[in-house]
Amino acid sequence: MTQAPGQALNISVRVQRSGTMNRFIYLRSQKRQRMTVSLPTELLERMRDAAYWTSGTTMAGLISSAIEDLLHNLESQNGRPFSPRLQDLKPGRPRANKTNRAPVSEDIQTVSN
Repeated sequence: MTQAPGQALNISVRVQRSGTMNRFIYLRSQKRQRMTVSLPTELLERMRDAAYWTSGTTMAGLISSAIEDLLHNLESQNGRPFSPRLQDLKPGRPRANKTNRAPVSEDIQTVSN
């Protein structure tokens, strides 16, 4: 199997013992990519608790399942899967364009009682 640079290949393997011989059964292979995100501490702790107390669950499994559910809901609201991107997303947080931003003092509105 070939893989693109920077992509991890995840292959699930189960060992079946038959007498003195081991048989390896390849269940599935999925290309995976690492993604780093910052999450609120309370959310992360809740996920860790859920993974700990739910047999056979991993953090990666919880996150993957939650994202699948979210995307399914978004695609349902959209009426169909989203079209492919026209260009790569820019890394990092979006930043306001400073040349088009009004000075802060012009954005302040007075409040009357």
